[in-house]
Amino acid sequence: MDFIQALLEPEAYPHPVKEIQLVQTHISWVFLTGDFVYKIKKPVNFGFLDFTTLKKRYHFCQEELRLNRRLSPEIYLEVVPIVQRDRCIYVGGEGKVIDYAVKMKQLPQESCLISLLERGELTAFIMERLARLMARFYKEAKINEEIATYGLPEKIEVNIKENFDQTASYVGKTIDKDVYESLKDYSFRFLTEKKEVFLERICAEQIKDGHGDFHCANVYWHNNKIYVLDCIEFNTRFRYADVAADVAFLLMDLDFRQASYLGNCFLNAYLTYTNDFGLLKVLDFYKIYRAYVRGKIASFEMDMPEIPKPQRKQAQEKAKRYFDLAYQYLTFPKRPFILAMTGLLGSGKSTLASHLAPALEAILIRSDALRKHLAGLDPDEHVYVPFGQGIYAPEMTKKVYTELFRVAEEVLAQGVPVILDASFSKEKWRVGVRELAQ
Repeated sequence: MDFIQALLEPEAYPHPVKEIQLVQTHISWVFLTGDFVYKIKKPVNFGFLDFTTLKKRYHFCQEELRLNRRLSPEIYLEVVPIVQRDRCIYVGGEGKVIDYAVKMKQLPQESCLISLLERGELTAFIMERLARLMARFYKEAKINEEIATYGLPEKIEVNIKENFDQTASYVGKTIDKDVYESLKDYSFRFLTEKKEVFLERICAEQIKDGHGDFHCANVYWHNNKIYVLDCIEFNTRFRYADVAADVAFLLMDLDFRQASYLGNCFLNAYLTYTNDFGLLKVLDFYKIYRAYVRGKIASFEMDMPEIPKPQRKQAQEKAKRYFDLAYQYLTFPKRPFILAMTGLLGSGKSTLASHLAPALEAILIRSDALRKHLAGLDPDEHVYVPFGQGIYAPEMTKKVYTELFRVAEEVLAQGVPVILDASFSKEKWRVGVRELAQ
């Protein structure tokens, strides 16, 4: 398009620009100008999104602004018109409106999680901060009767069917036929056989107006603060979903980037803050779904003539890797075990447990976090009460260990290793661990 070429000229912008970089995706043109980013939607229709009219593109620009301000209000600034004036193209100002762009503050690329990971600077501390932010985000996220229906198997099936329908033509190109059939069979069978699990997630109010595109490329760590960008605005059925679908996206992306250790750090921190261990029942299902979606999108990019040929070749290889990862989740052997940390207060058992969990790919269940959840408190909240009283009274401690064993049994049933972080100061609690292990 002529106006896209025009926007590569510094004179098109209402502020000083030294250098402009254009990044293309299958649905957007993104102009990086140094201080600001301008994101313009392509006039495309993929079925799951429709940007074919100016009115629709304006609407979805406004939606992108509104929704992303939930997590990064200082980054998403405004929707600006792209105008034609005196036969020239400008961002903003007077003239005939030919399109719209979402204007954002430009974060340095080196602060993206992908860049941090490549430099070896992505840490467990950053993942914990991200988990805390997202736990708070989902706690406050919109939920209602309509949104809850998107957790029903029949609605999830719409997305699953669309995936396989839209990738059938790529069999033999980016996905092997046996992989395609195996993943298709698993996905539809899981929806049918595990229907009660999906209903449990609805009853637990875990179907929310979430993010929908939660992966490393959309997360930044800048000036000791987390920024999460670029949520799905163009289709509510991709954003109205189980929070497990968002969590699975990030974990899958970290697996794809050979950083499963950091994914485990995020997951255990998230579970500590939310107490939502039930998401583990659907986590692999959504990991497969997310890997498959990424493989599908990369396949689309492979067929776009306007994208440079080297980028299309990279997209083909990327698609193959995503589809292979989806299949690996299906075939990866389960090796559950239970490990109980025991020791006096301040002896270091929690520190050791936090290092062991990602190394062993285990789920960490903290008695202190469970205790505070049972008391209706935030896991970070400090409680000052005399020993043996309040939330540390014997009757409360009994509830904590009962819940500890219940959650552990639920997690182990998914074939996932478990580490229990508690004092186990009484013999009866240690006997309980041995009985659970049997």
